[in-house]
Amino acid sequence: MPHTITEIMEDPGLFISRLKIIGKDGLIIPLKPSNEQLKMLESMCTGNDCLFLKPRQIGASTFVSAYLFWKWYTAKEPITICILSHKLSSSKHLLGMYQFYYSQLPPGLRRPLSVDNTTEMIFEDTGAKVMAVSAEGKGGLRSFTANALHISEYAFVPQPEELKATAVAALNGNQLIIESTANAYGDAFHQEVIKASRGEASWEFRFFSWAEHASYKQDYPSTYEPIDVDYQVKHKLSTGQMYWRENMIHRLGASKFAREYPLILKDAFAQSGDAYFTDDDLRYCEVIDIEPENDQYYKFAEPEPDAAYGVGVDVASGRSGDYSVIMVMDKISYAPVAMYRSNTTAPVELAEHIVRIATEYNEAKVLVEENNWGLPVLNELRHRGYYNLWKDKADKDWNTNKKTKIIMFEELKALFYEGIITRCDSITYAEIRSFMVDSKGMAPSVPSTMDHHGDCVIALALAAQCLKRVTVNTQAFLPKWIKKRRADRVVNESLGMAERKER
Repeated sequence: MPHTITEIMEDPGLFISRLKIIGKDGLIIPLKPSNEQLKMLESMCTGNDCLFLKPRQIGASTFVSAYLFWKWYTAKEPITICILSHKLSSSKHLLGMYQFYYSQLPPGLRRPLSVDNTTEMIFEDTGAKVMAVSAEGKGGLRSFTANALHISEYAFVPQPEELKATAVAALNGNQLIIESTANAYGDAFHQEVIKASRGEASWEFRFFSWAEHASYKQDYPSTYEPIDVDYQVKHKLSTGQMYWRENMIHRLGASKFAREYPLILKDAFAQSGDAYFTDDDLRYCEVIDIEPENDQYYKFAEPEPDAAYGVGVDVASGRSGDYSVIMVMDKISYAPVAMYRSNTTAPVELAEHIVRIATEYNEAKVLVEENNWGLPVLNELRHRGYYNLWKDKADKDWNTNKKTKIIMFEELKALFYEGIITRCDSITYAEIRSFMVDSKGMAPSVPSTMDHHGDCVIALALAAQCLKRVTVNTQAFLPKWIKKRRADRVVNESLGMAERKER
């Protein structure tokens, strides 16, 4: 029995399946939802925020646009649907999908538009609006309240955390839908995926494996035999899927294929071919899981009375941008034992934290780079009477430049590779995995799409440099009562010798 117009309008699945798209062969065809798209629909219909991690070319952005088109088209109130991407051209491309859906509706269902241009569409009767907004535009989301917002390819958005915060404020409790392929280990998208997969966030989270996508398989010659049969058996892949996979790896390379076409969640954020710290470098590293909170002091090990420590400090402005980080390392084990991290602590105030932490760890030697914000910190430390500061052989403070930065990163990498540093916290580890090789021969750097600049790693590298000038206390620590007993024994033995001589 055919469905009525009312039934179609009220059911997003029925509505969407009647929309038209341009197929891969260039022909206009009905949008027939795939299994992955039906799972997306199930999540989006809850009204909750949705986070989709997907492989390339499964039609995620097309389908999210179709769902929001239904929401916009059937609204009886002047709602606002917002499309947000890292570039305006991308947002306009997604708005173009709405315009195509609209153009392919039966003539009688094409209600008049009062506005129809490359960035906005508004229905004349309801005032319902859909608009394209760019992450490049400053303040574009602050001038209205959105009823639903779609961020496409979130992993590639500049300053993603700031963008998300602005989007959440604009939504005022309404639905946020994020879909993206993976980009880099530890980036803002990866952090959201980690929280969602652990159930620590309110996302309706879906991960889509490439093996779920029906078209990701190929006809194969009769002589073909899969190279990795164990892999095929483990993941229950057909021979056609294995043939497609091997051809794609040949075209893209193994690391890029894993990132853009993950089979399991771990694949999406696996080692990048451009990573400075490789999996091999980090094979001995145990990760201590901690929560990334601002203005937080983490203690991984209590100070030992007879231990020697070094402190590395990366200083920022304290104006909610980069983080200032204080990293404490043990001279014997080279283990990070404490970390302070804040992006709201002013440099002069940071000096107070340094004195407190360094004093707690046996008046540890402190290395603060003299560059930029480090100089006022050094001045304040001396003003406060803390003089156990790192100096080079020429009695100068540390200066981070092209030469010294490469040295400290190469030596830090060697400490991990040789198994000298065998543990670090999860925040620092995520930053470590973010550093990429520089093709121009410069020191490794963090991609601009990341929400950090590797401040914890720099503090760790500086702490490692500081330890080179820290001497181990060769006299073991002894409690006062033991020292007194030894002193008394020496006195008594001396008296006994004197008595024997007199006899």
